[in-house]
Amino acid sequence: MEFDLNDPGVLLRADVLDDPGPFHDHLRRTAPVWQIPGQDSFLISDPTLIKEAVGRTEDFSSNIVSLLHDDGHGCPVPYRISNYRDPIHVFSTADPPEHTRHRRLVQPHLSPGAVAELEPEVVRIIDEQLALVLEGGRLDIVAAFSDVVPARTVCVLLGLPEEDSAEVIRFTLGTGALLDGVTTIDGMGAAAHSAIELAIHMHQRMDEMLERAPQDRRGMLGVFADQLEAGDVSRDEVSAMLTVFVTAGSETTASLMATCIETLARDRQLQDRLRAEPALIPNAIEHILRDSGPFQFHYRYTPADTSIGGVDIPAHSRVLLMWAAANRPAPDAEVEQFDLEARPLPHFAFGRGLHFCIGAPVARMETRLALERLLATTASIELDPASPPTRRPSIFIRRHATLPVVVEKA
Repeated sequence: MEFDLNDPGVLLRADVLDDPGPFHDHLRRTAPVWQIPGQDSFLISDPTLIKEAVGRTEDFSSNIVSLLHDDGHGCPVPYRISNYRDPIHVFSTADPPEHTRHRRLVQPHLSPGAVAELEPEVVRIIDEQLALVLEGGRLDIVAAFSDVVPARTVCVLLGLPEEDSAEVIRFTLGTGALLDGVTTIDGMGAAAHSAIELAIHMHQRMDEMLERAPQDRRGMLGVFADQLEAGDVSRDEVSAMLTVFVTAGSETTASLMATCIETLARDRQLQDRLRAEPALIPNAIEHILRDSGPFQFHYRYTPADTSIGGVDIPAHSRVLLMWAAANRPAPDAEVEQFDLEARPLPHFAFGRGLHFCIGAPVARMETRLALERLLATTASIELDPASPPTRRPSIFIRRHATLPVVVEKA
């Protein structure tokens, strides 16, 4: 592939959206800090520079002030969504000390012990969805399984009614258009409306939880209800945190789960090896995370003039920390082998530093259990030769739209 870095539309080119790996390799080789021509948007693809930027929180704020979207002619342009230090910023979009406080509020409820306690419920959800998969035989496993399991798990984690899972999927897909980079201005308005709908829905569920006696509360909604009454957190912060749990909590795992299933369906030898040795499944997941993780990047904002890698970056710029590019082999390095028995190499799939994804243990646990149960109950999983997989166009997240498969029961 040829990439003209003087063309601002190269980021939204169809072949780059379909397979961004070669473009990421080109950036690392020729422009580790690349400015999109004609605007204050910078992509950092070199892992050393990304680690540096992550540590410079004063220079590179995690607040999302503006996003990229399609100007209608295939060129990414800014779309303002908030102000610097706006209280809507929580978790991955907040800076210290707010980020530290938010994380401290929820960390005990996402500890290894707390995640382990979720496992029986997640197994129940997986087995219920697998029954539909095995009954169907030939089906879209995204619609039947990899989108649904994370959505239902988010409902359990938050204390939402399980029937809200369809709404979780709808809200996640709707608001995801804000971040996909390929949405036009009209689509951005529709996505913003979806985000408002999600906020209203979560406000209603929060009110319902607050009406319960403390001993009858459950999930993160129950935790937040207690914290609200104690004055530890504001209603706006709770609303923003719940939005992150619903969207990122389901989308990340849905992406990872479908990518793992497609990887297995394309590699019968790997599939059979993991059936025979399920203890190797966690290592396989880490390899897949490194090679094809869900998030391509996260935004940073520069409140003042700064520089990195010898490139000057003006105040009020957008900086994209390209996790997926950083996970690529170094230029001219040998291609790394998919060695299931070797200790997985570190990667950036869940971010890095103080903003390492707080929900990563849940995503890993769900995906591990899903693959264990799927492989244990099937004799083979193959791509449907009549219907190739499709992905949702996005510069932000690698997510399947469909994944038609043919499944044979064990």
